[in-house]
Amino acid sequence: MNRSQTVVLSVAAVNLALLLLFPPFDSIVIGRGISTLDAFYFVFDRQYNKVVNTDLLFLLLGWVLLNAGIGWLWAKSSKSGVPLLSGRNAVLVFAIGNLMAILLFPPFENYASMSRLSGTYFDGFYFVFGDKWQRRFYVPLLYIEILWALINSGVLWLLFQEQKEEAPTAA
Repeated sequence: MNRSQTVVLSVAAVNLALLLLFPPFDSIVIGRGISTLDAFYFVFDRQYNKVVNTDLLFLLLGWVLLNAGIGWLWAKSSKSGVPLLSGRNAVLVFAIGNLMAILLFPPFENYASMSRLSGTYFDGFYFVFGDKWQRRFYVPLLYIEILWALINSGVLWLLFQEQKEEAPTAA
């Protein structure tokens, strides 16, 4: 395993640890039995009337593992020992790919929350040009996704600094 693969796996491990320490919680409205996405809380803090949204958590964990697997394979050196792309170029491609996926499959609100009488409810991730096009985006989760993709890209950009070649000295 080369340095680039180690960096990719360590950033993925930090992301997995943060997702498991701060999972998404649903708030349960007493009397209605309706659960809505509330926030990302610390896992060891007692949250009353809240349960972990395991569907969203597993989806996020799967996305991190998929990105880590693709990044690990991409960071693998070719047979000549030279990587396919430099680290920073790969980070740019990854950032653009993740942002495109986030914007093509944004989180949507359900129809009941469009009336704005009962609050906003996260419904799911749908294709932006699909049959759910009249729904509104669930903006808080969309902001978190975009911000997290940009933070990860920035950290990887800093970790994949280009190595400066030293000029040979004349003897």
